[in-house]
Amino acid sequence: MSFKEIKPMYLGESLLYFGIPSVILYINIYYGVPYLDGMGVPLILSFPLALYGLLGLLFFAALIAYRIEGNPFTIVAIVKRFRLQAMNRKMWLISIGTFLLIIVLEELLKFTSKILASIPLFSPPEILPEFIDPTKTLVLPFTEFMGIPLEGNWWILLVWLVCLSCNILGEEFWWRGYILPRQELAFGKWAWVIHATLWLFFFHAFLKWNYIVLIPTCFLISYMAQKYQSTWVAAVIHGIGNGLFFAFIIPGIF
Repeated sequence: MSFKEIKPMYLGESLLYFGIPSVILYINIYYGVPYLDGMGVPLILSFPLALYGLLGLLFFAALIAYRIEGNPFTIVAIVKRFRLQAMNRKMWLISIGTFLLIIVLEELLKFTSKILASIPLFSPPEILPEFIDPTKTLVLPFTEFMGIPLEGNWWILLVWLVCLSCNILGEEFWWRGYILPRQELAFGKWAWVIHATLWLFFFHAFLKWNYIVLIPTCFLISYMAQKYQSTWVAAVIHGIGNGLFFAFIIPGIF
């Protein structure tokens, strides 16, 4: 199998590869969603399109970048380049343990979101759904989801499953699968710090009121992905966290 040598990604290129999707996402959320709302497009369509539509495109961007490198489009080559080797029992336990640590740390830092959201520079747009906006009160169990009654609407589960798939495939293939290995060649053992910093402050600018609470997520996922040379580790931690949202909407559907 012919496998091309990966080129280092230094700071300038890293800023570009993180910056472009980050700017697009910020514009989508802060300007695109309110614009579509003004056109009468319901939030349950505009918000997933603005956020998860872009994340889905990152998955394809990762595959395109992979091909531009000159690599063969085979399963074996893709698994090797994107670090998708199968996980053993130990890796699963480590991933789940890291997720639980993140949950604890985020709960301890959760109060900072409301503080930052009260500052105009960090305040969220009014159009955002309650589960993202810390200034809005969450009523559990959910009876509606982004303006749509949950009871009996099973199709909402399908919509969220597609969103979750776009989220994990897009982010993990692009950030940890394609970019991080190149950054490691440029920054060595500290690549995860550069990676996590850009992922936090650039890509999560659309959730800027969560800058502090997201520190454990961004830095621990980046560290674990580099330490174990595995995109699956990051995907499992990331996927469990975002997938838990099903626990909030399924009771409302019943």
